[in-house]
Amino acid sequence: MSSPVDFQLISTTRFEGRLTELDWNTHAFNGTPSPYLLLAYHYDRLLDAARIHGWPVPPEFTLRILEEACNAAVTADSTASRLNVLERSFRIRILLSYPGILSVTASPASPLSSRDPSALSLWTPSPSSPEPPPQDTLLLVVHLDTVATPANKFTRTKTTRRDHYTASRNRFNIPPPPTPSLDDVLLYNDDGEITETSIRNIAFARGSPPRWVTPSASTGCLPGVMRRWLLEQGRVVEAERGELTRDAVVDGEYVLTFNGFEGCRIGRLKLGS
Repeated sequence: MSSPVDFQLISTTRFEGRLTELDWNTHAFNGTPSPYLLLAYHYDRLLDAARIHGWPVPPEFTLRILEEACNAAVTADSTASRLNVLERSFRIRILLSYPGILSVTASPASPLSSRDPSALSLWTPSPSSPEPPPQDTLLLVVHLDTVATPANKFTRTKTTRRDHYTASRNRFNIPPPPTPSLDDVLLYNDDGEITETSIRNIAFARGSPPRWVTPSASTGCLPGVMRRWLLEQGRVVEAERGELTRDAVVDGEYVLTFNGFEGCRIGRLKLGS
């Protein structure tokens, strides 16, 4: 019998040995050092997405099962045996199919550019610190989209149905992930409220003193795993109604972007062509 749905739930994390040295990543994995970036949060997001889409999830789908599947994917990689696994970096793609069939793949990835992928969230642009701290990665260029992306279940959950994100990237000739690119697109809903970028959550420096403000979940944005952690730590706060709109962003302003694979990055907004 064919599946009643034509999409899968998805989450993408990172495997990197250095993550076991970060206390905050250990705390987020129930106190156990983990080479996966916020894996327990990815698990929670998959369960939340299943509930939103009304999928039954087998009780045997546990965090332990997810971790074991990720471990199997890493060791199955044909290049992993050439070096100690913990010396490698992998992009971990987790798929959950209806009604709860799990599959995980691992592909080699570039290592993190800094020891702590959350570190850039500690900086906010201010008169005393107008430029971002030195970093090994180049600034992202974040283009304001020209078309609204309506909020729905597929913006609130991460799935393989990503036509709306692909369309936004196509408008700026940005290749689809995982092809590397320094360009991204800033999305907004039908009410003109900023939501996210095509592959990242985002925050803007607002207020005095400035703090990082991220779009509210009520906008229909994806509640990403790094976003959740940053909110829990108070490093970002949710925007008030109408605080972040397409008409209120400023050309050239610095933004903080983040997701569950690369952590935090700094970008700069670009309006117009």
